[in-house]
Amino acid sequence: MVGSLVSLLRQRRLRSWTRYLLCFLLGVLLTAGGYIYLTREKPFSPEDFSKKVFLADQVIHGQLYQIGISKKDVISRQSVVKREGDMTWEESLLKIVISPSLSLPLIEENFKRGLFPLGRPVHVKSARTSNSLQLEVKVMGRMTHHLTFVYARPPALGIGLRPRVAFVIDDLGAELSISREVLRWDVPLTLSILPFTPYAKTIALEAQQRGKEVILHLPMEPHDYPKIKPGQGALLQKMDEKELLRQLSRDIEAVPHIKGVSNHMGSRLMEDPEKMRIILSELKRRGLFFLDSRTTAQTVGLQTAKSLGLAALERNVFLDNSQNESDIKTELERLVQISLSTGKAIAIGHPHPSTIKSLKEMIPKIKEKGIDIVPLSSLLE
Repeated sequence: MVGSLVSLLRQRRLRSWTRYLLCFLLGVLLTAGGYIYLTREKPFSPEDFSKKVFLADQVIHGQLYQIGISKKDVISRQSVVKREGDMTWEESLLKIVISPSLSLPLIEENFKRGLFPLGRPVHVKSARTSNSLQLEVKVMGRMTHHLTFVYARPPALGIGLRPRVAFVIDDLGAELSISREVLRWDVPLTLSILPFTPYAKTIALEAQQRGKEVILHLPMEPHDYPKIKPGQGALLQKMDEKELLRQLSRDIEAVPHIKGVSNHMGSRLMEDPEKMRIILSELKRRGLFFLDSRTTAQTVGLQTAKSLGLAALERNVFLDNSQNESDIKTELERLVQISLSTGKAIAIGHPHPSTIKSLKEMIPKIKEKGIDIVPLSSLLE
């Protein structure tokens, strides 16, 4: 009987420990499940994604400000629209010239530290050489920013060669007074004239007499056409090859003494490789060069021209997206930096009073830096 009692007590004790163990394990499982639930990565909505991209952009610009980067140090700035499902964003591509006194590892560390508080959806990948640093910023696996830092260094120019810049004055032909003022300057500016404008032929003839270079500013279809109109003589997306060549011929004949052609607007047409091949092949046949005004980040102009063996260039700086004189001078300083870094640079400006005034003031200072101002065609390689 005593043995039976002892056995019964042992069974009760075993059941009690089993219950305790089960309760403990259940508690552990509940705690672990709760932790996983609370800490797991929740799916991001398009709104969440946009907020993260905006915050990353703010951090990046804040870091650029902290290390002393100004507008003139950004020698290339592009923005590419990306789409994936219901996500739409702009990928920002910047190339930045920095002083040799700045440390690339320090810049890298500062950017990573600045972006770290944004959390795991924001990832920074870096690649560094002795002279450059590349930073790729991704939000939720999507590239949003690509920054390239390079040290400023003297251009690798031949003996006796100096940095050069070309100034192209666009949209000429609608008025005469500012055009004639520019023609009187003892500076080899390149005049870009719109076809079928009231003074197109007059300006072209006077420019030729004064030894100024003339190019055709060829109207092309932009995005949002016909809400945004490029003007008379425009080449349009709907035109077939015969129509494109017929209109191109009329446009070329409308402006005498041209050496080359640049695109006016054309953000839609400049993205179409097939249409650009038709247009640029005809320019090559006529012995004209091409300047890609870069009115769209997705332009295929220079790429197509090179594939055809056509002499071509692309602009580096738009001087007067803002007509504020201070902003124009900032862009002129950026042009100087590009020229000193690469050996040459191209600026496009327009016949605005603020642009003309800024050029008058800044051209002597540009020359003082040892930079030659040349006709656009002189930069052809």
